[in-house]
Amino acid sequence: MNHPYQSARMKTWRRHKRWLYVLVSLFLLPKWLGFKLCCFLEQYTIGVRIEEFCYKLAKPLRVFVGFLKIWAGSRSWEKLWIASPVLILALIGFTVLFINANRNRGSAFDGYYKGALKAFNDQDFKKADFLFAKLIYHPSYQNNDLVLYRALIAANANRNVTRVRALREKLIEERAYEPAKRWVVENSLQTGKMEAEEAEELAIMARKMVEEAPGASYAGYWRNALARILLFQEKAAEAIALLKQDDDLDPEDWLILCQAYSSVGQAEDAKQEYRKMIAYLEVEDPEDAQFIREKVESLAGLAGLVKDAEESRQLLEKALVAVERKRQLSTDRRVYDAWLSEIRVRLFQQMLRTSDPALRAQAFAHFEKIIASEAPSYRTGEMLNGVVMLSSGYCLLSGQIVDVAVQAGGSGAQLALAMDAWVGGDAEGTRFHMGLAHAIQPASLKVIRYAATSSAKAGLGSKLDFNIFQGDNRSSYQKSLDLLELVAQVDAKQSIDVAFDRCYVYSLRENARAILEIAEPIVNQLEGKQLLQAYDWLVKAYTQLGNKKRAEEIYRTLMEEARKQRERQ
Repeated sequence: MNHPYQSARMKTWRRHKRWLYVLVSLFLLPKWLGFKLCCFLEQYTIGVRIEEFCYKLAKPLRVFVGFLKIWAGSRSWEKLWIASPVLILALIGFTVLFINANRNRGSAFDGYYKGALKAFNDQDFKKADFLFAKLIYHPSYQNNDLVLYRALIAANANRNVTRVRALREKLIEERAYEPAKRWVVENSLQTGKMEAEEAEELAIMARKMVEEAPGASYAGYWRNALARILLFQEKAAEAIALLKQDDDLDPEDWLILCQAYSSVGQAEDAKQEYRKMIAYLEVEDPEDAQFIREKVESLAGLAGLVKDAEESRQLLEKALVAVERKRQLSTDRRVYDAWLSEIRVRLFQQMLRTSDPALRAQAFAHFEKIIASEAPSYRTGEMLNGVVMLSSGYCLLSGQIVDVAVQAGGSGAQLALAMDAWVGGDAEGTRFHMGLAHAIQPASLKVIRYAATSSAKAGLGSKLDFNIFQGDNRSSYQKSLDLLELVAQVDAKQSIDVAFDRCYVYSLRENARAILEIAEPIVNQLEGKQLLQAYDWLVKAYTQLGNKKRAEEIYRTLMEEARKQRERQ
């Protein structure tokens, strides 16, 4: 192997075209290294083999170098100076284009951010999730806690589990963003469906926040959150010990303390704290401007603990007045309507158990108002179903309050009489009273439907089916289906809702084929939310039957239909 830098051509370039000599020298560096290695090993045969190996290895490079030599030898380099102004202008032009392109790219991401915020505020979480996904990897946004936080909420609403998991890890574990931790805790507590492992993980996080920042502005929230988590874990004693560390509890924490006392069976302590809290709120917040929830829940909680029926009724009526007053001043009345419904349910149950006919008549007046509300709660149906159960203590079956129901009149009384007839096996009487209730208040049949599904649910598992003790050979499961059929006979307009209720009853017994027999024939007749609900039942049924392919097809159709409906809004 010859020295690559000592060839005649390299010597000529070194003397006359030094810039070309430097350029070619770079490409000949591997060959020079091989030459040196061969010189070192020239006394061994391995040197010859290395020379051959280097020769073969450098073959592609020699081709390139040869091409470069031919190209360089055919250029008129003296004309390069003439063309240099054009090249300089071209370089400037490309630089300007590059800067503008990157500037436009930044503008595009600004547009993504504005679009993501608008979609987020409009609660179009599918679009928001899509746009935030583009932003969270951009250098300007990837460490912006607020952007990542909004992206987390959008991904959660869009059920993007993978992205939710990644964003939770980044915000909570890497960036320790307190609002994200708070959101995770609240989201889990509000759903009320936490596994033991998740609850313990959240308890550790809340306890750490309490211990690390006792004087921080958010310390009170984390103490409250930890107490609620401990109650969820059935560790009421620990919650009590935690809350009693503070001698000046906020009403939110005070309410949890009362509930904790009640859950561990310390009824006297619970009643004492409830009374003190109610007295405090009447002085500090007489107009219920700030602590209406705490006041209503404390009144209802105390009403459930006191043994005096009259005192219990007065407490519930006081809570009712407070909610009604607050409802009149509110623009969004849905929450207060739900509270009113729950309080009236409790009043109905409490007053119906008394021996005073006048109070029993008032009980039906409360029932009437529940039915007349914009959306009767599911608890109303559970209550109606409980009225005719032998274990309820209402004594409707014995006839002690049938006369009261007849005198009270109204849709609520007719529903009670309908359920009385139904339990007695009188289908015609049931249909008659249901028809009267529907004529008075169309929402009455919704309460009957709730009663039917709650009856089916009550007959599950190891719970006793009281139909057996009543000499009826039909189970609560079958009787619920029959009662739903009567609803459809009374009001054909509710046949679709009844069909979905039947799907729910069948799902309790995991009868997927029956769900398919109901849902598939009516899909083409539906639109709007009912169509989405039918698709949802089909997805569940096919999944249960193991037909994952068909379930995935329908799920894609469901998502596409949901998207179209959002766009039409």
